[in-house]
Amino acid sequence: MSFSPYQLARERRELKLQVPLDELPRFAALLAADGDAVAVSVRFELDGQGRCRMFGHMRTRQRMRCANCREVEAFDLHVEVDACILSSEDAAREVVDEVDPLIMEGKTASTAELFEDDLLLVLPERPCFGREDCPHRPPVIAESLPAGERRNPFAALAELKEDGLQNRDDS
Repeated sequence: MSFSPYQLARERRELKLQVPLDELPRFAALLAADGDAVAVSVRFELDGQGRCRMFGHMRTRQRMRCANCREVEAFDLHVEVDACILSSEDAAREVVDEVDPLIMEGKTASTAELFEDDLLLVLPERPCFGREDCPHRPPVIAESLPAGERRNPFAALAELKEDGLQNRDDS
């Protein structure tokens, strides 16, 4: 599906869509299983400088493998959208301090071009509640050796250094 954001902005239109994951391939590739469609609600308008602006939000519920425990967890995403749609890198550099630029080549854009980057930016690394202390993380069991049996971690380097000095003396 593709849209003409500038035309939508001139008409001050609002879009309410259910975007299936197959239209967002980079986003879908990071998920663990088929999830819900992404509910998109955005409006388009021209700002005071005649630039195309897109405002709104996206919501979805997905499942993803946690980077800590490797368990698949479900999570909700809510993404606020506030972007200025531009046609070149030069135009984007001019507004990057004021708004989030979205560069669009051509007159139309696909749903992936308009929405996928914002979804990727908010994707959690640890969907297990986004916490460092993942509730499913396997415990780490450290081996403890008696004090006399502990080996200096740099002992191997010392041995290499001694071997190098002996080889130099033998020469």
